[in-house]
Amino acid sequence: DMSKIYNRLHGVQPKGGISFCTSVRIAHLALRHRQLRHQKMRIVCFIGSPINDEESEMVKLAKRLKKEKVNIDIVNFGEDEVNQKKLLEFVDTVNGKDGTGSHLVTVPPGTVLHESLASSPIIAGEDGSGALAGSGLGLEFGLDAVEDPDLLYALRVSMEDQRMRQ
Repeated sequence: DMSKIYNRLHGVQPKGGISFCTSVRIAHLALRHRQLRHQKMRIVCFIGSPINDEESEMVKLAKRLKKEKVNIDIVNFGEDEVNQKKLLEFVDTVNGKDGTGSHLVTVPPGTVLHESLASSPIIAGEDGSGALAGSGLGLEFGLDAVEDPDLLYALRVSMEDQRMRQ
């Protein structure tokens, strides 16, 4: 029930700080030890606090991610003015000259997060088809993504495996 989730979210008190570089390194480590190695490596970060890391450290990490072909999507909300410069430089460094794999989405104050994400390139996917709608796979099998998301995910992975074999 969404009302219960919203009620609990109002009780959350923000405190502490974030270590952006440490978080991305941990996510990268998890990606390197994943089971399905044929899929692309992508990290999605939601940032709602000021980043305390140095820009030079962030650029160094971005170069490492670029070298290992890891894409990173960053959703910046809450502290958009403070983090904008650092995150823009980070994403530009990861993208390199081609500038297509990683994305930065800044959600301005007063807008709803999920509405901003729905029209963003993170959700739309690299080909613009839309990750939420999928590739029509759910409709192809007569499934609703809301009713059984696990079955739809298993079918999607199976179809991706088959495409990789061809």
